[in-house]
Amino acid sequence: MSGESKEEKTEKVRYNLLWRDQEQQAIREWWDKLNVNLGERAKLRRCEKPEDILLQPYFYELQQKLPNITDALALASVAGLIAHVKTDSDYSFPKQLGQQKDHSGKAVFSELRFQQLLASHDLDELYENLRRAIMQLNRSANILSLADGILQWSTEQRDKNQLSERPEQRFKFAWAKAYFSEVLTYSK
Repeated sequence: MSGESKEEKTEKVRYNLLWRDQEQQAIREWWDKLNVNLGERAKLRRCEKPEDILLQPYFYELQQKLPNITDALALASVAGLIAHVKTDSDYSFPKQLGQQKDHSGKAVFSELRFQQLLASHDLDELYENLRRAIMQLNRSANILSLADGILQWSTEQRDKNQLSERPEQRFKFAWAKAYFSEVLTYSK
């Protein structure tokens, strides 16, 4: 019976760029190994921006596992940010940000901070905003949802002329929908 209630609570998260099982598995395995190798995790967590992560040897282990991801700075951001995560969550990252904080009627991550996150101008700013968000979530985050979001944001920034004609498939819309859908569940 308890297995059924766990399944009912688990949300099926759809990934836009990390849709291949082997890529998802590679990130999970790398993160699991990172949680055992606390020295490497500490080095990654001390990095202030994605460029600093490129100088860490453990990052290259992740890059070797994901040869289809060619944006090194975006992947470095993934590595640095998931190094801050202690607990993997079942819910999508933006939905987590919109969850109610201690029955207060307010989101864990305020709407203002969420809007600032969506308005990030460059990867360094996105990295800092996401790092702050992870801390607000007490270092519990869906690592695949977070990674997919970073990679999608980076792809859209790089290829602005090739944005999907369907807004619901774009990073900002998808994250805003997940966040505000969650906020609406308790703010009615």
